[in-house]
Amino acid sequence: MSALWGTQTQLKRALLIAAALVIPLSGCEYGGPGAGPVQTSPQASTEPTRSFPDSLPKPSGFDDMREWSSQQLQPRLPGQLAGSASSNTTIGSGLSAKPGNYELHFICDGPSEAELSVSSWAGVEVLAPVQVPCEGSVFKAQVQLDTEGVDLSMNPGNGPQGRYAFRLVPSA
Repeated sequence: MSALWGTQTQLKRALLIAAALVIPLSGCEYGGPGAGPVQTSPQASTEPTRSFPDSLPKPSGFDDMREWSSQQLQPRLPGQLAGSASSNTTIGSGLSAKPGNYELHFICDGPSEAELSVSSWAGVEVLAPVQVPCEGSVFKAQVQLDTEGVDLSMNPGNGPQGRYAFRLVPSA
């Protein structure tokens, strides 16, 4: 009798598990493969939506920043590494520069002046904090990188939002 009882208990468990799996599937529209041709709803047979990244609306500030930064620090120089940033508070930006000597070019717009400092990715100060006037002229400084990578930190102080364009140009 105990062998029969064990078989019945296992059978009840199997039925309960099967019922538990079927209950959440009730109301599901999928009924398995059909014998006839596949029928689709009108929504499923329509052409998929296409996305055109350049046609998506962008904030006007993004377009203004892109246009402004593309006009700064011209012409492009051989081997330059360039970037741009915009913020109303301290912001950092990095460049993957190899070790070597570079000339840093920096220009800002917005506040009357911005604080600029440069350090290596290893945390070594490359250019001590300096106040750069944001009057349209390019600030230039010689920097030497002993390790790969450089971080620029820009701060508009208490002024309005600042826009920054910068580049490193390999020097001899």
